[in-house]
Amino acid sequence: MTSELKKLCFFCSKPIEGKKSMEHIIPNSLLGKLGIKEETVTGERKTQYSRIKVPSHKICNNEFGSAYEDRVLELLEDPDNLYDLLISEENSLPTTYQPDNSANSIITTWLSKIFYGLFYDDLLKTNNEPWREICESIISSQNFEFVRSSYANGYGFQLPSSLYVFKTNNSATDLMTMASPSTILFKIKNLTFILCICDGFLTKNYLFGENLGRLRSWIKEEELNNANFPSHKLAFGEILALRTCIPKSPIFISSENQITNMSTFTMAANPAKQYQIDDDSLSQARSEIFTSLNINLAS
Repeated sequence: MTSELKKLCFFCSKPIEGKKSMEHIIPNSLLGKLGIKEETVTGERKTQYSRIKVPSHKICNNEFGSAYEDRVLELLEDPDNLYDLLISEENSLPTTYQPDNSANSIITTWLSKIFYGLFYDDLLKTNNEPWREICESIISSQNFEFVRSSYANGYGFQLPSSLYVFKTNNSATDLMTMASPSTILFKIKNLTFILCICDGFLTKNYLFGENLGRLRSWIKEEELNNANFPSHKLAFGEILALRTCIPKSPIFISSENQITNMSTFTMAANPAKQYQIDDDSLSQARSEIFTSLNINLAS
């Protein structure tokens, strides 16, 4: 598959004839503004941010690819306004989901493009066969096709995914992904975006309102105690731990331009009890994930 993939466009999946373009998975102009072009991102392999590039048609890259990301960069130019926009849209959990141009949908589709792009890049370049198989399964997903189509059409649309945004005092950039469950963290200056890809809004169904407010307060408290505390990783770890313990799986009915999210539907007589998070399982998951992220909390 790898040799064939090198001849296909990342955006439209059609063969590239003649000279190809290389699409920066993270916009080159954003890397420049953040001053991280030559910095290293570490995953299954180490690579510089500026080297995360995949083949594409020049027309796909320069026209709708760039146009989409220009909209994202415009949103990022005013982080306080973007934060407020995303917070205002935070509790929206539509059952019927269609293409739109809300900040939530645009940022969600953009983060998903980065997520799939990172695994696409790894698939092209890794020599680790087990990892290659994981990457192949991820980019073969239906959701990647939704993201591709959304880029081409200039709107936000994909399988319903819980998006969270946090403000932090630390302005360093960070990028993290989890293959299973599919999750991405992208910290851009003082804003941290965490996207639970294809979770059918199940994570949001558990972590919202007062519970989410407590997590944001916890982050601020840890930052007050230690200015160097990786508060974005705390949010990432807490959300990952919760998501891995949700006793329900996402279910979708989809067509080209509409998705019905069946994930929160139930026939259970007592859904609150049946779908309750097990505290012991959550505590264990939190401990394991925090350890893997090198999060040390003050006792």
